[in-house]
Amino acid sequence: MARVKTMAKRVKAQRIGKNQRKVLDILEKYQELTAKDIAEILWARDVRYKTPEFSSVHRSLRVLLKGGLVEKVGGPIKWRKTEKT
Repeated sequence: MARVKTMAKRVKAQRIGKNQRKVLDILEKYQELTAKDIAEILWARDVRYKTPEFSSVHRSLRVLLKGGLVEKVGGPIKWRKTEKT
């Protein structure tokens, strides 16, 4: 529980957007996902590569990666939340 509160403080301090917050929530529930999987969960429909929905999720992931809140797993394919608190 303390880890979640610490992560919430870190997220608030970095001023992330609504979609980025949703991506973090999804990665909290599911350990590792691809950007396509996250987009499909977020929009509740089949999402293809190079669509606005996929691009939006990918942009959010890049911002979160730069802020240290997510990390790439097994190459550039899968993403997960960082273990740092």
